[in-house]
Amino acid sequence: MRLKIQLPRNWAQRNNPDGPATFCRQGSSSAFQVSWAEYRGKQSLDVTAASLLEMATDFGNSQGFGDLVESASGDCTFGLFGRAVFRSPAHPRIQIWFISNGRDHIMATHISDQEPATDEIAEAQQIAGSLTLGPEESLRFEQARS
Repeated sequence: MRLKIQLPRNWAQRNNPDGPATFCRQGSSSAFQVSWAEYRGKQSLDVTAASLLEMATDFGNSQGFGDLVESASGDCTFGLFGRAVFRSPAHPRIQIWFISNGRDHIMATHISDQEPATDEIAEAQQIAGSLTLGPEESLRFEQARS
């Protein structure tokens, strides 16, 4: 399975050979990173929006990302998501998404070392909501037409 991502025109992939797929918005020092895992087991998984929300908040807390300031869960293109937003002196905004189709999982983060603009936050939300996995040979991203 390979990542499929829809990027607004002002976002581009950044070279990160030793880490997760990384994307940046033009003029911003924030990074949007994505990693994923394909489930190959035979047992069915009990994945819910609530369990994904718990995963996002637990992950942020375990990593010391700061104070939880917002969380949400619901439906998205790939299936379900849970997200959490944290704030700390070092990072005014760290947003984490756990996304699943009930079997495979995607984790995305938007980490900001400076307070991001409102439109950057909205674009990161849009990107996270568009994430899917598919059988293609390599990473595929599409630039938005508008």
